[in-house]
Amino acid sequence: MSKRIPLLSAKFVDMHFVDENYHKQHPQLIHQHDASLELFYVMQGSGFYGVGGQQYALHPGNLVICNAGTLHGESSFLAHTMQSYCCVLRDLSVPGLPQNCLSAASAPPVLDFYNQGREAIEHLILALHSLYGQAPDNHQVCELLANGLLNLVYQEVRKQDAAADPDRRRTEELIHFITDYLDEHYAESFSLQDLGEYFHMSHYYLAHIFKAEVGLSPMRYVLHRKIGEAQNLLMNTEIPIGEISEMLGFTNNCHFSTMFKRYIGTTPTQYRRHFRASKGSAEG
Repeated sequence: MSKRIPLLSAKFVDMHFVDENYHKQHPQLIHQHDASLELFYVMQGSGFYGVGGQQYALHPGNLVICNAGTLHGESSFLAHTMQSYCCVLRDLSVPGLPQNCLSAASAPPVLDFYNQGREAIEHLILALHSLYGQAPDNHQVCELLANGLLNLVYQEVRKQDAAADPDRRRTEELIHFITDYLDEHYAESFSLQDLGEYFHMSHYYLAHIFKAEVGLSPMRYVLHRKIGEAQNLLMNTEIPIGEISEMLGFTNNCHFSTMFKRYIGTTPTQYRRHFRASKGSAEG
């Protein structure tokens, strides 16, 4: 007799729908949420999504687990046609894992429900999205649907844990160590050679294995982290743009503005103005 998997419970926070047009207008580069879990599901189309320092090619039926404290985001330089839904949860406790984490940091974050379980997953997501926001009385039903989705995903996580490849885990742990270092020091000045010395390996080998696993070179990953953090600061703080540029280690304001526009499609000033206007409209 197989061991019964305990049911999980979390608080439903939000449900987002994002299509290709929204992505083009508002790409969200690498960022993290410290107090919530996100379940990102691809309903139609395909594209790329970064989680924990690695890029993943996504297709219909793929569900991405974005644990609290885990960096994730879209690839603005890679076009996609995804229509996706994102369920946000908090107050989740899984034995042996940090708060609001559904899987271990070393576990693959992408699950595939295309051949098995897709119908159930999509019925829950579509029902949740349909009911969410219609009326306050629907919130309890939405929470039940969200927890049903959570537990179906957790069952698949447990199956993957049982079939994990030890060699693959070691490679992922190495990449995890490197990305942890980059995430902590991305605003500082260092070179690829410096990274090789720090990790006691050839910087050529480090760059090769990192790009093979992540899809970006280490220094390109650092630039994405800077732009992603700049988006967060522009949206959620009143810190002057010049100070943000300095905080994130850009050479000067002009360099910051050029890089930001290259990846996001708008200048830092225009980006902040857009979200201020959106916030004002919502409050009005």
